[in-house]
Amino acid sequence: MKNIFSKSIIGNFIKYDSFLAYFAFLMPISEKASTLMIFACLLLLIVEIIQKKMQFKWRSELLFLPVLYIIYIGISVFLSGKVETKWFEQKASLLVFPLLFSTTYKYNHKKILTAFVCGCIIAYLICAVLAFNNSLVFENGSYRFNPLLNESRGFGFFKSMIYEGNYFFGTYFSRLIQTSYFALYLSFAISILLFQVSSCKWWRKIFIFIFVLGILQTASLAGVLNLLIIVFVNIFYKIKSTPKKVMIVLGCFCLALLSIKYHPRINTTFKGAYKTIQGQNSPKYPKQPRLMTWMAASKAVEQHSVVGVGIANSQKVLNKKYKEIDFQKGINENLNAHNQYLQILLECGVLGFITLLFIVYIPIKKIKDVKGYKKPIALCFFLLISINFMFESILNRYIGISFFAFFISMINNKVKLK
Repeated sequence: MKNIFSKSIIGNFIKYDSFLAYFAFLMPISEKASTLMIFACLLLLIVEIIQKKMQFKWRSELLFLPVLYIIYIGISVFLSGKVETKWFEQKASLLVFPLLFSTTYKYNHKKILTAFVCGCIIAYLICAVLAFNNSLVFENGSYRFNPLLNESRGFGFFKSMIYEGNYFFGTYFSRLIQTSYFALYLSFAISILLFQVSSCKWWRKIFIFIFVLGILQTASLAGVLNLLIIVFVNIFYKIKSTPKKVMIVLGCFCLALLSIKYHPRINTTFKGAYKTIQGQNSPKYPKQPRLMTWMAASKAVEQHSVVGVGIANSQKVLNKKYKEIDFQKGINENLNAHNQYLQILLECGVLGFITLLFIVYIPIKKIKDVKGYKKPIALCFFLLISINFMFESILNRYIGISFFAFFISMINNKVKLK
């Protein structure tokens, strides 16, 4: 009996979808560990196919991801006249994840999504513990709690996130992955908790609260928009009363106005954006990096939108435009366009842009045919991706392209699920 029980446990641990769940769990925690998990998934896929436990079955819905991969590589090689292995590595997720989900295996979506939520919980706890540890200052034989990086300036707990830094906000808090991506991960985890768990269990409410808090701690404006998207989807699917819907929408609108007025990060960003547009920046309201990158990228796309310039030349072209608009930070830090739509137009031209639109927006039309909890989760995913494409060049970083390719491949998988 013990042998049967132990074999059953071991069997569950080495199931194919369990390995995919391990990857989903590690995604918010460690880039290196999740990368190694991809190789483990590929190895298990080969073993399972050799042992005839499942068969490879290509999904037409996933075709556009490898097509985009070929466009990226093809245009870059054609325009630069050289081949660099890092191009293949950077965009490999577009090829690998459609492959992992193109089999006859009956994937357990709940297991994979739950693993991702658990990974987000662990990631948040790690960040919180690190923030608390960094805030403990040993002075005169005793410890003192001080989360401010420079308390001599006299800024309070919240204002310090803008001017001097606070271990519980922004990049000082999100130590595992970049703030915008951490906010995106936590937002998707909230949508999973809202729609996958049918009953109002107390732990679900606690985790949703923790994730909302985590998004606010990233100080990401895109994260705030993510929360609004989730609220509206939740209203649409779960609230039947029209007056209640109107009240919640009005409440969100009022909260947004109050945030613009009183939240230090949001208020400073809006004022800084206005000053940037007017050309009236100051040390208190410096040039807004995203606005500057969008300006430069727009100018570059105007000249190269037909075929693009390829991966190798895109940063050179952007840096040239940064110089023209006197944006030294963009040159020093080699900032990308911080907008996936502009980035792909610059790198791959119209062909890459149209392919990306097919990948993101064609599945949205098919969401109406999805049943159960998967429908609102899929809708949240595509809306979150569409919005975050406006603020980040998601396909230019592993933490972005792996998230995008993994979940879009899983959602598009047509095998009947458990």
